[in-house]
Amino acid sequence: MVQRVMTREESIEYLLGRSRRKDEVFPIRREFVQKSHIKSLPGDPSTGPGPLSKLLRTPHALELLLLVYAVTTGRDFGVTERSQLWARAAGIYMRPDKGASVAVSRQWEHLEKLGLIERRQHGRLKRIVKRHEIGRVGGMTVDYTVPTGTKSDVYFRVPFAYWREDWHVKLNMPGKAVLLAAMSRRKETFTLPQDGRGARALGLGRHTMARGIEELLHHKLLVKMGPDEVMDARAMRGWAWVHTYQLAEPFNINLSKAEVERLEAEERGPLAPQDGAGIQAGQPG
Repeated sequence: MVQRVMTREESIEYLLGRSRRKDEVFPIRREFVQKSHIKSLPGDPSTGPGPLSKLLRTPHALELLLLVYAVTTGRDFGVTERSQLWARAAGIYMRPDKGASVAVSRQWEHLEKLGLIERRQHGRLKRIVKRHEIGRVGGMTVDYTVPTGTKSDVYFRVPFAYWREDWHVKLNMPGKAVLLAAMSRRKETFTLPQDGRGARALGLGRHTMARGIEELLHHKLLVKMGPDEVMDARAMRGWAWVHTYQLAEPFNINLSKAEVERLEAEERGPLAPQDGAGIQAGQPG
């Protein structure tokens, strides 16, 4: 008799069901994409690459990490499951044998070296504990806490639709990286750095940025809105033309409080004049 093996889709759905997130979204701090730091010299960038830039060549590790972010919700922010389940969910290894342990272990090791997870023995299995998205700081990892959303603790939300609409399969790594970067902007309309200096601040590289943007435009997850003229002190005339973009459903769910207030003010339009305001003597009312 042939024994059934859970498919990748069934494995993912099982893990998502474990999270018990009623809103079916999960948070990721912006520092995963782009870290802020203190300038050491005039002209130094105020931001630098986050751990995402170290995962561009390890797509399976990124998939595992996103699933861990989605599943872990409290206590020690950990989850314990068989290697075979993780291997199927991340698309690493589909056979139900011990080969999955070896394949998944390599990915966990990479994430652990970056300081994004910690592995703890849990009986015969490994418990995967989520660490702070900033990764290693001075060689040390940081305990995970629920993000507050303050200016010093900004986060964005990723919907379960990333898996349920098969974007984890449809998108390649450049598209996934730029998608996360775009969601971290938390604005309705935003720019994506395509020059060498701007791309380096994300650690993605010019070609990766260009390929990722093209990929998202092709799948209609990104809509080109510009070009718009913006202030740029590094440009000869102090202004530069740049392309601006908007995210489409299901990823257009991250707006900062200031951005929501700005959009609401635009929707209301100019304040209507009060009775008698703007009517001068001798003019018709």
